Amino acid sequence: MFVEYAPLVKNLRGVVFSRFGEETNEILSWLTKRFRYRNLGVPPSIVEKLSDFFKDKLGGKPFIKLVYPFKNLEKLGNFLSESFNVEFDVVETVVMASAYVSPIFAVGEEASKSLETFCVDYVESNIRLNDFGWKLHFRIVDYTVLDMYKWSTFHVKQLWSSKLDLTSFVKERQKKVLLDKKRYWRLQKGNEKPVKVVLYLDPAQLIAKKIVEDRNFKRRFLKFPVEETEAGLAVETAIVLSESLLGDLG
Repeated sequence: MFVEYAPLVKNLRGVVFSRFGEETNEILSWLTKRFRYRNLGVPPSIVEKLSDFFKDKLGGKPFIKLVYPFKNLEKLGNFLSESFNVEFDVVETVVMASAYVSPIFAVGEEASKSLETFCVDYVESNIRLNDFGWKLHFRIVDYTVLDMYKWSTFHVKQLWSSKLDLTSFVKERQKKVLLDKKRYWRLQKGNEKPVKVVLYLDPAQLIAKKIVEDRNFKRRFLKFPVEETEAGLAVETAIVLSESLLGDLG
């Protein structure tokens, strides 16, 4: 698994999360034009759900099917899906994006709504982005993930500590997100109706609360090895791509 993962992570620019519909196909085609020389990862569950679109399109530049670096991350996805009553493809996308240190491209309004369970904060935009603006913010969400990764995966180890302080754990992670939001100042320079364009996703905050409240959940979660599990629990970002935000998809 790891030998397949290593070359993929080096060249990845984002992880695609999507739902069905005409809007989805149009936006995926829009992404295809803009990432002709880069790779966008597609989680296995999304490949399966959107098999008609991705058939013969997973050779890279842009789309490529992702693999798990560790089997335990797939087991973690199943466990969190069951524990929080969230569809598996949602959890798989968030966990794999973290493991690949990549932002999520939420394709369509339904995709954005599906991620809300793990959303701890967001950035609204009151400007209409042009091509340059989208490319810039694709880079910025990538910087957010990179800058958050080392700290948030080290910080998440506290979940395995008998001295876990829920209040401090959550506050520290929320503080990091609040500080990071400042880099999106350009999105507040217009007069358009505010729309969510960047989501901060952090399953670790939900896990921490559940550990404190549910002894059975705690017992099962603590069986996951720290060294592998932490890779899937970084603070993540998703950039929302919908027709209302993109306008003319030329």
